[in-house]
Amino acid sequence: MSTAEPAVRARPAEVLNVQGLRAVAVLLVMFMHLRDAERIYRPDPVLPVWADIGHAGVDLFFVISGFIMVLIGHAYPATARAAGRFLYHRWARIYPTYWVWFLISLAIYLTAPAWLRLAPGKITHLVESFFLIPTWTEPLVLVSWTLKYEIYFYLVFAAVILLPQRWRIPALLLWALYMLIGQQFCYSAPDVLCHKALFLTMHPLAFEFLFGAAIAWLYLRSPLRRPLPVLLLGLCLLIGGFLWFVLGGVSLNANSWNRVLLFGLPAAVMLYGAVELERARGPMTPRWLVAIGNASYSIYLSHFLVLLVLFKAFASQSLVPTPLMTGGILVVALGIGLLAHRWVEQPLLDLSRGRWRRATLATPKAAA
Repeated sequence: MSTAEPAVRARPAEVLNVQGLRAVAVLLVMFMHLRDAERIYRPDPVLPVWADIGHAGVDLFFVISGFIMVLIGHAYPATARAAGRFLYHRWARIYPTYWVWFLISLAIYLTAPAWLRLAPGKITHLVESFFLIPTWTEPLVLVSWTLKYEIYFYLVFAAVILLPQRWRIPALLLWALYMLIGQQFCYSAPDVLCHKALFLTMHPLAFEFLFGAAIAWLYLRSPLRRPLPVLLLGLCLLIGGFLWFVLGGVSLNANSWNRVLLFGLPAAVMLYGAVELERARGPMTPRWLVAIGNASYSIYLSHFLVLLVLFKAFASQSLVPTPLMTGGILVVALGIGLLAHRWVEQPLLDLSRGRWRRATLATPKAAA
């Protein structure tokens, strides 16, 4: 790395408040999908309409992802090997665990598609679903649409890692400019002459990764003197976004900028306050919330499938009150996600990263 490049702070240890926010994000998404399943299978749903605020969990995930990627990747040397290591670690984080749930969903789809609320033949791009390639059809694992944005951001950030430190922020700004200009040609509707993959690269949701990257850039350079007001401001903005979404009838599908402004921007402010508050006062996130945050990826991938299957199996039990059934199914889905993290995700991650370490030890070190 050139001595002319600006000094950056060393990456800190795991920020537990981030794990707590990950837990909040996945619980919000579960809350929304629990209401969806309840409305499908029970004549007397109990969850309120404002459960749809669970959409904000996705935006919080995207902001956190941008923050984490810059936090772990800012000090990578500008080499192809470093970019390759970054991409391999991201592949290991995303694909092996996802493929487990893809294969489980595929087995159900081929044998009992009604359990997934899908008609036979509706999924026409199974190969694309398997590799998380953007298409206009729904993916087999319905929640996996967000992973396509994650992968896009990883590819962009890997390209940024190839640049010297002093060029990385300008490169991200150029990426933002590309997305802003590109939307004029490719974002208006899916029936324009634009491939889905190109459409995705210009989508407003990608700006939420940039929000997180900006928070990481601030975090790495100087501590925030008064983090609590910033955290409270972000929380107030997010609650205000919730109220506007619920009471104002704002459509997230009509214009994706709505969710970026209502949920993504407040999430970034809240994240900034949360990580700075931990730096100033130490960890304060309860252990149980950290545990859910650690398992949030497995919970996210598994929960909707588990909810649909359990409601399909037990919704006909009219003697069981809906509140009791809904609460019980939520607990079971959360438990399955935690177990999947412990016995599926973590072993796969250890295995794949162990292979990288062995390959690194067997290969002469590249010049930094």
